Amino acid sequence: MELTMKRLILFVSLALLLTFSVEFNSLADSKARKGALKVCKQKYKNAVKGAKYLKSRDRQERIEQAKREREECERLAPK
Repeated sequence: MELTMKRLILFVSLALLLTFSVEFNSLADSKARKGALKVCKQKYKNAVKGAKYLKSRDRQERIEQAKREREECERLAPK
């Protein structure tokens, strides 16, 4: 009886430890993703502001290029 109780406590404690370690890793990943997405959005905003001073065709091309770069940046962001 004592041996089974010790095993039960051991398995439960290992399961809890594993669960908490996975949760902490996912929190770190989500913070890294948020930071990366923030940088992507800021780069896009800066590109749009910079395109403001270009002529109409160049401005449209630059904004489209910035959109593609933002989408690429968001795809490469850590998950």
